[in-house]
Amino acid sequence: MIDWIEEHIQENPTLLALSNHIGYSPYYCSSLFHKISGITFKNYLAGRRLCYAAIALRDTTDKIIDIALQHGFSSQEALTRAFVKAYGCTPYAYRINPTPIKLSIKYDVLKPNQKIFGGINMTTVKEANIRFEFIPAHKYIGIWDLRAKNYDDFWKYHNCDDICGTIDSMRKVSFEVVGCHQAGWFYENGQKGYFYGLGVPVDTV
Repeated sequence: MIDWIEEHIQENPTLLALSNHIGYSPYYCSSLFHKISGITFKNYLAGRRLCYAAIALRDTTDKIIDIALQHGFSSQEALTRAFVKAYGCTPYAYRINPTPIKLSIKYDVLKPNQKIFGGINMTTVKEANIRFEFIPAHKYIGIWDLRAKNYDDFWKYHNCDDICGTIDSMRKVSFEVVGCHQAGWFYENGQKGYFYGLGVPVDTV
C-alpha cells in the first residue's frame, strides 16, 4: 500500500482507488494501514504530499501555485496553510531560506517473510575485496548522545521519524562523499556515546 501511494502521489490517490488495487474493502485497507504503520491513510498521504512539495520548493524554480497543484493541493493558499501548520513558515519563506524542517518520510514496513537481520544464505557470500579510499576533510551535523551506546540504544531516546525527516530536509547541503544518515560511536572525555546525523563540507557554517 505504501509503495502504491508513492507511485501515485501526484495522481490524487484515494483510499477507494487503493482498495481497488489491493483487492480489499476501503475499511479493511484503512484499518490495516493504521494498525501496521501507526498513522491513518489520510494523515500519511497528507504528510508525504507536503514532503514532496517542500522538496520541490527547495530544489526547483517552479511557481509555488504549480507546486501546490502538482502535489494535490487545491490552491496555493491551501498549500500555505498546511505548510505553516507543519513547518511554521510559508512556502515562500522556506524557498528563500530552506532551514531544516521535519519532512514526513516514507515508511518502510517489513513484509512477514522479511527480517531485519539474518535470512542470508551464507554459501552465497563472496570473498571481500579490499581497497583504500581518500575521504576529503569534512565535519558532521547531528545528535551526539552520551546516553546511547549503539544504534538501537540511540532510538530509545529519540524519535526516528522526526530526526530522519529533518536530516532528509538537509540533504542538499550534505557532503557528497559522506552523505546523509551517518551513524557511529564517538568519545567525549573518555565516555563513549553514539552519533546520528549527516556529513557536510568542512567550510559549512
